[in-house]
Amino acid sequence: MSDYKKRKGYEWERLVADYYLANAYNILDQNYTIKWWEIDIVAENEKEVVFIEVKVVDSLDDIVWCVNPKKISFLERSIEDYVSKQNIDKDIRLDVVFVKDNTIIQVYENVTNS
Repeated sequence: MSDYKKRKGYEWERLVADYYLANAYNILDQNYTIKWWEIDIVAENEKEVVFIEVKVVDSLDDIVWCVNPKKISFLERSIEDYVSKQNIDKDIRLDVVFVKDNTIIQVYENVTNS
């Protein structure tokens, strides 16, 4: 990955982290790497821990193709690993946040394969 893409990725993730901070969440981790995947952001509030996948899209049409069942499965396995290692005893959820032109265009909460 080029330095430019990496830098932009961090900017977009910072934008999303700021969104969650503004909505009463604390950021626990960013870019948490597990053997088979990376969790972009881990946030928590008093009730739950939220695992956040940040996706940059060119158009709303891209949203359908960005997060498929296979990717969700990998994320779920990564979340299980994180929860186990960090001994988390709160409700958990997976959110996917779509960013376009440095703007959050859609937040999908509690995404699952079910």
